[in-house]
Amino acid sequence: MTHDPRMAAHLACLKLNSRLLVNCFRDVGAEAALHRPTPRNNNMAFLGAHLVDARRYLANLLGPEVDNPFPELAEGTGIDDFPELPDVERVLAAWRELGEVVAARMAAAGAEQLDAAAPIDFGIEDRSLLGGVAFLLHHESYHVGQLAFLRKLAGLPAMTYDDAG
Repeated sequence: MTHDPRMAAHLACLKLNSRLLVNCFRDVGAEAALHRPTPRNNNMAFLGAHLVDARRYLANLLGPEVDNPFPELAEGTGIDDFPELPDVERVLAAWRELGEVVAARMAAAGAEQLDAAAPIDFGIEDRSLLGGVAFLLHHESYHVGQLAFLRKLAGLPAMTYDDAG
């Protein structure tokens, strides 16, 4: 397989999301990670675990299956299904590891693979695997924004765009 130039912007987005999620969790303790602003809102720990699972899905979409870093969360669908969530360090370790896997798979993806039909309907016009990648990266960005907001609700400074994470 050879690199498809259409992945360049997607790789840049992946790398940005990788850094920003880490920055969202900077100085977040267990109490802040588990705080739910209202019973109808998710907390940072749940969103982090959800994003790790979504990134694992992206890795699996692009290549051989990757083990679930949080098998204890495999059965539920929402925050209320999980009495315990992974701590921040476990979330960040899994996020970093999967980021490397996904980046390598995205860089290696060729036109034939990316032009193939996506295995599910992502609800966007582009029904190809490339469209699925674009949707999943948008999904990451959406939730990174939620994490940044929850961070501020916890009384922490705004998320930064720096590379210190």
